[in-house]
Amino acid sequence: MARSLLLFYILTVFSVNVFAVEQQTIEIEVTGMTCPFCVYGTEKKLQKLDGVENVDVSLDKKKARIVMKEGKTADIDAIKKAITDAGFTAGKASINGKPANK
Repeated sequence: MARSLLLFYILTVFSVNVFAVEQQTIEIEVTGMTCPFCVYGTEKKLQKLDGVENVDVSLDKKKARIVMKEGKTADIDAIKKAITDAGFTAGKASINGKPANK
């Protein structure tokens, strides 16, 4: 009985980890921001993008961090456009710590 429970537990944990979908986290440079209102406006533009779960824009670090909803893929071009539409310049971007190709 104990073996069956242990085997069940191992298979359950393993199957959950195999099928887990990794959330994408994008970090992108944002230049030109000078005040908290700049941060607020940029966050609002990014939050409106399809599939975005959470946005954090840092004035000090001059970066935006965008977390996508589980199973959603980031559109780097749309993110850069949202930053430009907010009045700022988008720089280098990374997805889950790896450089984005765009």
